[in-house]
Amino acid sequence: MYDKYLYQSDIAGVGGGAARPEDSIQAVRNYVDSWVRHNLMLRYAQDNLPEEEQRLNDRLRDYKESLLIYQYENDLVSQKLDTNVSEDEAEKYYNSHKDIFNLKNAIARVRYIMLSTSTKPPLDSVKAWMKNTTDYNEPKLEGFCKQYAVRYSLSDSVWYNMDELIALLPVDQFDFDKAQFARSYIEVADSGYRYLIKFNDYRIKGNDAPIDFAKQEIKNIIINQRKMAFVGTIHKTIYEDALKNGDFEVYVEQKK
Repeated sequence: MYDKYLYQSDIAGVGGGAARPEDSIQAVRNYVDSWVRHNLMLRYAQDNLPEEEQRLNDRLRDYKESLLIYQYENDLVSQKLDTNVSEDEAEKYYNSHKDIFNLKNAIARVRYIMLSTSTKPPLDSVKAWMKNTTDYNEPKLEGFCKQYAVRYSLSDSVWYNMDELIALLPVDQFDFDKAQFARSYIEVADSGYRYLIKFNDYRIKGNDAPIDFAKQEIKNIIINQRKMAFVGTIHKTIYEDALKNGDFEVYVEQKK
């Protein structure tokens, strides 16, 4: 058709999974018919929209070139860029840009242990350890959780937003606001589990985000800044080397 041909090799495998020979033949016919229709419409579009086709070709060329440059930059970044951000560097950035780390939602620091109601482990000491964790009793608390807990978190540095806490704890079973504001220790249960919960800290919406909460975002910002600077250096180096080696010339037409 026109200057295009569909060869036997192009349809190899079409209809190969058909249960009956006639189904396989029909699959080939459908494929050929679809190919003919597609190329007829393409030819009519090319004949009737020549300017649009040229603009499309230009856009495809620009996209291909941009994609090649982007891939090259990314390959260099992945090979050469230092992605380690020190604690001091993150803290320095945080202190200089606190105004951009305002909380969009309230957050809280919570330690919790989730236990199945079908088990009855001894809890007297565990309750005391949860209320006042020390270097002495923390290993014992950790050992208890590994033995009995369905799920737990004993970290003092983890901040949770409200959506995360709703997914982790039965917040409808207690006064969440009162518990977090008072930094309370509470015990609640639902249909299948018992929860031992200690609220350690909280921040309300609009407050400055704690550095522990914002640290990953800070590291991403710093790494992105390094990436932009690195890519800028690549562009500058390539340009200066090409200029020095005479790889390009610029001609400016003089006005008469």
